[in-house]
Amino acid sequence: MDNIEFLEAKSERECAFYADYLVQQIRSASSRNLRGNSTQERVQKLNEELSNLIKKNRAPKTFASQMKAAFNATQLPTSNFRWIDVKDERLCNWVWCYLKSNTPQTNTKQDATISANLKALTLLSEKAFLLDRESTAERHIDIINAFYNGEADTQQQLSILEFLQAKWNEIHTNKVVINWLEDNNPRHWNWAWSYLQNITQRPLEQAWQPKSDEEKRAAIIATIDLSDNVDRKALVIDKMKKAWSQKKFREKSTGKKPYSISMTLNTKQKLNALAEEKGMKINDMVEYLVQNEFSKRDQNT
Repeated sequence: MDNIEFLEAKSERECAFYADYLVQQIRSASSRNLRGNSTQERVQKLNEELSNLIKKNRAPKTFASQMKAAFNATQLPTSNFRWIDVKDERLCNWVWCYLKSNTPQTNTKQDATISANLKALTLLSEKAFLLDRESTAERHIDIINAFYNGEADTQQQLSILEFLQAKWNEIHTNKVVINWLEDNNPRHWNWAWSYLQNITQRPLEQAWQPKSDEEKRAAIIATIDLSDNVDRKALVIDKMKKAWSQKKFREKSTGKKPYSISMTLNTKQKLNALAEEKGMKINDMVEYLVQNEFSKRDQNT
């Protein structure tokens, strides 16, 4: 009997399927023996009943595997998720963020005015989004698990996917931020991420907390995509672009560049003496002398 397999259930839906399947397939199975106050308790009762049936030779040792295979056959085919291409970083990140934001059972958005589509999202497994992820591939797996391990039946899952696809079709055409973020410029990405985090009035919902430069770029795009307020989104983008342009202009107009000049040892010694006398650095002393001479020139003209 050591080879007996046991069941696990990631949702009420899966647990209910196993209970119905066992009673339907094994006539001597008792539905009364499968009752419990929680999913965990009902799964325990299922395993106890299945173990007793196997000991009495009324069910094969591999029946748990048969039950699992039957449940998996009821899941949506992976072809229904094909449009969420793991190679499409922007799409996967948006779906992951959107579901993470809207699946919690205790979601504060759940009121009388919320749409049926958003209410349906709470039937997906919120456990799929408990951990922060650092790659698109991991987020793609979480998305699939949210459907497969949740309480939504296949028809509800199809409706959710249709809703997500329609919403994405409204979002993906806006590529302003993508085109604005400079290629191979982590400094730009870090600045933009800091800008979004420092918005104090009506801040945008943060996609996730990125740990690398590449992830910051992805998180910026996802944070913008996650905003449902089109006007607010456009205003934030416009202000961010202007702030970056002003920053570059200030750096260009006030920045200093290194230059090399040749001079005799005697001139260098005199320059050192002047700098020491003024309490200035050599480069500041040279700039002071040049500016001073130009001031005299302007006064004489």
